[in-house]
Amino acid sequence: MIRPYKLKMTLQNTYLHIPHLLDTAQLQQVDSLLANASFVDGGMTATDAAKRVKRNLQMDMQTQQYAAVHQILLTAINRNLLLRNAVFPKEIYPFLISRYTAGMTYGWHVDSPVMGNMMRTDIAMTIFLNEKEDYSGGELELQTPVGNQLYKYDAGDAICYPCTQLHRVCEVQAGERRVAVTWMESLIKSQEHRQILFELQQIIDSLFAKDIHDNEARLLQQNHSNLIRMWCA
Repeated sequence: MIRPYKLKMTLQNTYLHIPHLLDTAQLQQVDSLLANASFVDGGMTATDAAKRVKRNLQMDMQTQQYAAVHQILLTAINRNLLLRNAVFPKEIYPFLISRYTAGMTYGWHVDSPVMGNMMRTDIAMTIFLNEKEDYSGGELELQTPVGNQLYKYDAGDAICYPCTQLHRVCEVQAGERRVAVTWMESLIKSQEHRQILFELQQIIDSLFAKDIHDNEARLLQQNHSNLIRMWCA
């Protein structure tokens, strides 16, 4: 039976943990590419007030190693049904591959509402590229209406969160934190609509897992498809 995934809800904001977005082979490829990669001051890609609170290193985007890592990450996203069913990515901003060593941090900030060629930023995603035991501190901290939440996952896992929230990367106390960060514009602009579609898809998958010829599942699938057509931005 298909195991239903649950979104963690905090009032109007959705946080989605995606386990094993990158598999072991992909993580090994990324590790190998990062070993000889060139990194630059992360403040170069920050805007406005974020420039004053960003202290990290980022992989030089003008290198072959960056292009290879970027392709691995895009492939993982495109193959992940959980992310596609929950986020409906329309556009994906080029990844920022970041390193944080002891003393580095990214203070409180809010993401730009538009990036690149006027891409609306609906959802941010952090992919963890090394094990959480490799460093102390370095949690992703989000301000939510019910209090601050800390996120620090295993290598290969990802967290998606709304770009509307103030957030920061806590100071790394020891070791090294490696992550890839991107932003997505969703086909479905409304978070509430995305939530409805995601839950309907879970029901459809569960019904089909019991009986591939289930007429109720087919009817739900038809209405799910029509809602996507109706709500697509």
